[in-house]
Amino acid sequence: MAKGSVRKKGKKWYARFYIEDESGRKVQKEFVGTESKSETEALLRKAIADYEEKKFVGKAENITVGEMLDMWVEEELKPGSLSNGTVMAYMAAIKKIKKYPIGSRKLKTVTADHLQAFIDLMSYGGVNPIGTNLTIFE
Repeated sequence: MAKGSVRKKGKKWYARFYIEDESGRKVQKEFVGTESKSETEALLRKAIADYEEKKFVGKAENITVGEMLDMWVEEELKPGSLSNGTVMAYMAAIKKIKKYPIGSRKLKTVTADHLQAFIDLMSYGGVNPIGTNLTIFE
């Protein structure tokens, strides 16, 4: 049976519990609840029951870079302690990354060469893989 807890941050309550990843390690899953502790506890119980029933574990081989960035925003960035402006800046950068072919590439197929080509394109400009010119000040 998975164990969980709730905590209050600002006006919102957050729920978290531990799940087992594909390597067998325990990792913490946290999500935003409501402004009511009892409602958040009910959501936590439902989430734990769903997990116990399905035992779903995501595989990294089936996820794209864009999907991974979206998951990072929802699971780590938004519940974190960063200011709203910082979160919005990260989200704007992620939106821009997802416009390029690297955003739709499967995570397991990304190499250092792919990342270097993307960084070079963003830093120095040039013609991106979809055929349009990119300037540094876009």
